[in-house]
Parts: sequence; structure tokens; C-alpha cells
Amino acid sequence: MVDNAYLLPMYEQVKEMLLEKIKSGEIPSGSKLPSERELSQQYNISRMTARSALTALVNEGWAFRQQGKGTFVANPKIERDLMKLMGFSQMLKEKGLVPTNTVINSRVLEADKFIAKKLNLSIGENVYQIVRLRCGNNVPIALEYSYLPVKLFPNLLNYNFHNESLYWLIEEHYNIKMKFAKQYVSIAKADESEAGILEIAPGEPILILESITYDLNDRPVEATRSLTRGDRCVFYTELWKNSET
Repeated sequence: MVDNAYLLPMYEQVKEMLLEKIKSGEIPSGSKLPSERELSQQYNISRMTARSALTALVNEGWAFRQQGKGTFVANPKIERDLMKLMGFSQMLKEKGLVPTNTVINSRVLEADKFIAKKLNLSIGENVYQIVRLRCGNNVPIALEYSYLPVKLFPNLLNYNFHNESLYWLIEEHYNIKMKFAKQYVSIAKADESEAGILEIAPGEPILILESITYDLNDRPVEATRSLTRGDRCVFYTELWKNSET
């Protein structure tokens, strides 16, 4: 039942109730959602409010529309846990997905002021740039740009990043152990080039995850910018209140 006294707008309340059913599996992936008419009758709301609720689910990537057929539940989103420091491939395996990588570009270039600052280098020092399309079960999920100091990882580009995990190589082949990462999340719209690679429409929302990973000596060893499909992923973390003294 919709609570008219609740603070959220009416369409948001209906959207949240539908979303709860989607997340619980009561309305599984691929199922048709109730129509605007059915929602208006079920919740005693206007068809415009019902339309706004369904549109919100579509815009957030939980549902999709088929012309003349209705609105359907989209494939479940992949939950990326921001509390664990792990590689993308390992994360997908934990979710039961088969990870694959397509290397779009790998080269050595001179660090500009932004990359130099992230990796604590001088401007002009050599860094590797590795650009990969990350997929799960052959579905594009993220376009990832990784930057690493050449001086820390000699001959890194000799490895096959279609199959090799970058984090695994860093720890096992170069014996550099990861300690922690700083991460920043923002939202943008995919441009034509990014959209083409990620197989989405230009202007679709993407989640940008920028991170700097540090080793046991608190030395930055990798900077990453990951453009993630907003319809395929959701980021997860936990907030804990500091103990009061």
C-alpha cells in the first residue's frame, strides 16, 4: 500500500516497491512488469504516476521497454564490492561469471601532470597505459584504463592481458603486494566512442570508478579509470559510525 504521507514522491514509492520485488526474485529477470493501467488500479494512483515509476526503473537500468509489448525486468546488476581490494576478473568469478578481456591498447607513454600526481612520479616519466574492455559471460561491462610506472614493472607489456590478471601479475611475478586503494566514484554520460565499445547508446549513464592502489610501503603502483555500464553494475559499500570516546 502506498503511504501518501511518506516523504518520497508517489512514483518513487511505487518504483521502490517494484524494485524490492525485482531484487528478491519475486519478479525475475525477463518478466513483464505490470502495465501503467495495472499499477494505477493496484496502487490507486494516476497512470502518469505509474508511467513515471516504470520510467525510473528503466532509467536506472532495472528494466527495459519493448515497443508495443511493455516493460520487462532487465538482467540482474553485478554488485561491485568497494570494501574488497581485488581484481576485476576475480570479482566476476566470485559472482559466478566468466571473465574475458579485450586489449584495446597497450603502450608506454610519458606521464602528464595528472598521472604523475596519482603515481607520485615526475612529469614525463614513463608509464604503461593498458586499455581493456572487461566482459562477464561475453557481455561488455567496463572500459578500463590502467597506468603503472615502467620502473616498477620491467617488460610488463610482454604478458598477455587477454588472459592474465594484472593484479595477479603484480603480486606473483613482480612480488609487489597490494595493501589498500583509494577510490572515487562519479557519474557521466558515455560519448560515441565509449558507447560503441561498451555496446550501449551514446548518452547512456556510466559509472566512473577512479582508483589508486598502494603496496605494503604505501607506494602508489597503479592508477585506474574504469568506465562501467550503469545498467550492468551497482557499487556496494558499508558505512560504520566511529566509536565515541
